[in-house]
Amino acid sequence: MLTPARARACLILLFTAPLPLAASSCSDDAATQAPLGGVTYHRDVRPLIERSCATCHTADGPTRYDFTAPVPADSAPEWAAAAASAVREGRMPPWMPSDTCRELSGVRRLSDEERALFESWADNGYAMGDEAEFAPLPPLEGPADPGPPTLEITPTEPYTPPLGVVDDYRCFVLPHDFSEETYLVGTSVEPGAVSLSHHALIYMIPAASIATIEDLDAADEGPGYQCFGGPGGGALTTLGGWVPGAVPAMAAEGSASIVPAGSRLVLQMHYNTLAYADGAPIPSDQSTVQLWTSTTLPSHRLESLPLAHLGMEIEPFEQQVVEERVYTVPTDGEIVAVTPHMHVLGRSIRVAFEAEGVSEPTCMVDVPAWDFHWQQQYSLAPDAVLEVKKGDRVRVTCTYDNSAENQPILDGEPRTPEIVRWGEGTLDEMCLAYIVVRVPLETPDFRCASYPECQPTCPEGDGHCFFDCTTVGGGQCASCLLGGVFQCAPAFCASSGLALQSCVGGCAEAASSCLLYECAAEWDTFYACMEPHLEGGACNEQLAACNVEL
Repeated sequence: MLTPARARACLILLFTAPLPLAASSCSDDAATQAPLGGVTYHRDVRPLIERSCATCHTADGPTRYDFTAPVPADSAPEWAAAAASAVREGRMPPWMPSDTCRELSGVRRLSDEERALFESWADNGYAMGDEAEFAPLPPLEGPADPGPPTLEITPTEPYTPPLGVVDDYRCFVLPHDFSEETYLVGTSVEPGAVSLSHHALIYMIPAASIATIEDLDAADEGPGYQCFGGPGGGALTTLGGWVPGAVPAMAAEGSASIVPAGSRLVLQMHYNTLAYADGAPIPSDQSTVQLWTSTTLPSHRLESLPLAHLGMEIEPFEQQVVEERVYTVPTDGEIVAVTPHMHVLGRSIRVAFEAEGVSEPTCMVDVPAWDFHWQQQYSLAPDAVLEVKKGDRVRVTCTYDNSAENQPILDGEPRTPEIVRWGEGTLDEMCLAYIVVRVPLETPDFRCASYPECQPTCPEGDGHCFFDCTTVGGGQCASCLLGGVFQCAPAFCASSGLALQSCVGGCAEAASSCLLYECAAEWDTFYACMEPHLEGGACNEQLAACNVEL
């Protein structure tokens, strides 16, 4: 039976253009039994199409097919074969996780019976049948209307994606300063041009990273700036996102994301111009971020922890390279959502929870066939939320294909395989998982709670181990700790610090890869100088913002 929770999940079902984010098995057993006399469009397939597909497949939607247009009475619609093929091959609905892990909310997956209907329709020559036999399925029961947003923020200028760039990732620094701490309970995006908009992500930029983001914006001509892997600026927080057909994402009652005073937001838009490949004029977009805030102090806050394997290294010409990292959970709480992330060489990614003293890990999300164009935050079902204790672990396993046959195209030719490391760029890679942890509001800042236990295990002078220890609690800890170390350095290690800075400044790779690889010698010299001062507490003032005292 199609439950309300599953019905809400069926708002998004696309047969062509890829989307991220979303939303449960769309099965209604009573509605999907194969009828006598062969499957027809009006009696069997059309109810599913109108229930689950027409939200996005509209005249001004992001795909080339309009499922809301009347179809000829005597012939199958032009998209019939494409739809049946997409369902048969598992490309649609675009739901990537395996169903062998923790139960997720909003699983967008057709049941076997529904898939069989599309297959049988194809076998029956896409027969139209009698329109009088059409009976709509019950309307989808969505979540409660949250009412109008508290705040709407729009980029200052419209942007027109360039012709010929099918996938264009553009970031816009939004013109709003948060003058006071804000309790965010819901997010959405209203696209200015739905036909272009593949998906959107909303990032919170802490005050310390705003200058970096503004520099990226200023260095790129036109509105916004290019941002394939993310907006840049270090470890940032993802507040929400949008795909066609989505409804506002609202926090559970009593929970909120905390936006500190002085923060800014960046809107990342992914534009897909496939529908304009025939040369039709591309419209401009000026999408609006919608925020729902609360003036009531929440009982719990939501923290997004980036678990980033910054020291990853993918060897060239290898068809299967596995990078794995285990992170220590820095606080008691509940894991309520997971967002796995890689780039185009990724083949699979798995995120598992390992409780202290329990031998069997709990799989949270497993994407066995990674596709960069179909990524999203996956929320655990209410009954599947994981209680965690400080010291528990999260294991992130990423598999890559860096063979000659799986290379991005550069200037019309496949790239020659080379070593690939962590980075923001299109040709870089990531092994990253965000976990959203719900904690009581009064919980102290825990970004680097795992570091003091890790650092003493490092051999003397081992800068690589020190770097790894800064990341065991997530990317936010690494950003904070390394920033504090560099702030402290001029008083003790100015010469080696300048040498390191000079090396990193001329580095073509991401800063993390620079430190560990291109500038490894300079980093080791710098760390050997700084280590006694760090351990002696001389930098505690600079590390205080990370809640670390040595």
